[in-house]
Amino acid sequence: MKAKTFVLAVLAGAALCLGGCVLLLSMEDPFFVMGGIGEEETSLFDNQRYQMAGLIRHQDYSAVVMGTSLAANYRASWFTEGTGKKTLKITFPDGWISEFDTALKLAFRTHPQLDRVYFCLDPNILIRSDSQRTVELPDYLYNQNPFDDVEYLLNADTYETALRNWLHRQYAKTVPLDEAYVWDEGFQFDRATALKSYPRPEECRDPLPRDAFLREAEENLDVVCAWAQAHPDVEFVVWFPPYSILYWDMMLRDGKADAILDAVEYAARRLMGYDNVAVHCFLHATAYISNLNYYTDHVHCSSAVTVWEAENLMAGRWRFNEENYLLRLEELREYVKNYDYESLFSS
Repeated sequence: MKAKTFVLAVLAGAALCLGGCVLLLSMEDPFFVMGGIGEEETSLFDNQRYQMAGLIRHQDYSAVVMGTSLAANYRASWFTEGTGKKTLKITFPDGWISEFDTALKLAFRTHPQLDRVYFCLDPNILIRSDSQRTVELPDYLYNQNPFDDVEYLLNADTYETALRNWLHRQYAKTVPLDEAYVWDEGFQFDRATALKSYPRPEECRDPLPRDAFLREAEENLDVVCAWAQAHPDVEFVVWFPPYSILYWDMMLRDGKADAILDAVEYAARRLMGYDNVAVHCFLHATAYISNLNYYTDHVHCSSAVTVWEAENLMAGRWRFNEENYLLRLEELREYVKNYDYESLFSS
């Protein structure tokens, strides 16, 4: 083969390959970089940290509901139907405050009509420092520089995911956006499962001081409060989810219970200082937290509980105010300290 013919064949092959890749991305845009997803469409939702940027940019919404895996089983449609505001769910498994900050900043940049934010502030993310973070959001998808989005087109993972999406679609394994990242159907929620998955620690002899987590809580609240300060016309609904009684057994045995509760008290008091922030607390929902049939481990609850939480958030119930929050948290403190934990393991 002549050199000229060889070069032309190589160029034609490269063009054909590039054309195939472009065609694949035109059919399957796995990270939604080029556009969102319609209500009747389905996709393979398996990478929140990459896919969420495209959804935040391109979907139509005026409200968001954010959180870790504890919020993943919420359906945005509950809030859309319950409030009349088109809602997008933003979740990161084991998410960090800084990740939600990045996501929310993108949402505000791309959706000036955004006027309500629901945020699940579970104690685990409240009390940990961002300096311990071991995961990173792909900055090129969340920043304001359109030119570095070329990384998406030059990334082999993009095409691998697009091909996997296409294959899954052939076997009807994709889901609509409202079911994105929902995991509750694949887990068992009952007492036996919750107990089996709970690694009960040895008792700690020296409990942590009550202010042990206040520095981390202050750092994280600086971020959350900055949202309220920067967007005074936006309504922020923040809630503490109902961790099970097994969680409090763990915190007591680790010597952390008082420090956790003081961090929650600090967060509630500080957030309530803003007129555009409503604080709800389900930590003391004893009818739920003591019934392990609602849990698959010490913190993750079933959809029966998440539906109940969503309904109460939209109705404004279980809300903290200056008159009741100290009383409710003291009641919770007494409840978890006096609970008969051994009865959980004796039968």
